[in-house]
Amino acid sequence: MVKGKRIGPLLLTAALLFAGCGEEAVHTSAQAENAEVSAEPTDENAEESAEPTGEKTEEGAESADEAGGARSVETAENADAQAVAESGFMAPLEMDETLRTELTEELLEENEMDTSVVESALVTKGCSFTLPEAFSESEDIQGMYVTKRYPIDASTIYYVALGKDVALQLMTEETFKAQAEENFEKAYGEEIEVAIDSFERIKIDGCPAFRILCHYQVGDIEMTQLEYAINADKSYVITYSQTEDYDRMEEYEASAETIRLEF
Repeated sequence: MVKGKRIGPLLLTAALLFAGCGEEAVHTSAQAENAEVSAEPTDENAEESAEPTGEKTEEGAESADEAGGARSVETAENADAQAVAESGFMAPLEMDETLRTELTEELLEENEMDTSVVESALVTKGCSFTLPEAFSESEDIQGMYVTKRYPIDASTIYYVALGKDVALQLMTEETFKAQAEENFEKAYGEEIEVAIDSFERIKIDGCPAFRILCHYQVGDIEMTQLEYAINADKSYVITYSQTEDYDRMEEYEASAETIRLEF
């Protein structure tokens, strides 16, 4: 169906709003009804995630050369820090990891945000949660769980695990909204306004996390998404999505209560 083809990719784009660029889905597995979803990140994802970063940096250097000379290392670092301060997100540019962490911690302290993600020495093996009974693993898209009536019932649950990003803790309601709308415009060539219904900073198993409820209109289809992002030694994002035709929010809330980190 045209509706299903349209909705599917859109859900994936929204599910990766926290990632910025270089995101990679991590293998998940689910049994039959009411199964528990569990995934373990791999080092391979971190390596793959770094590739787009290098390409972007190289392109930036080439542009600078054409303009009359490449930036010095010191100038580049200052520009990176400025980008962080203005956007609320850590710019995906090449930077010493120690410097990146120090800049992030300073910004968190200045804005009186949670710095525990910088200080924590926890090591997680993955994240798990219980699927609602109507959902099972998609045969086509890794990390996605759908109903038997998909795409007629376009309700989905999408899980992704990403590399560590302490700067995720700098995210605000405003920067989330701006990044979401930018991603949609790049993906679909049209402006889509994202309305934030609630934006909460919470804790899951002692780690800082976000709970974000939002909705947006695509053509004549209204989408609602409930997103959980856990900021630990890895970033774990779970996105529950539905159209206006199917209200599964009660099931989604029950599933979200079972989200746990695996140590």
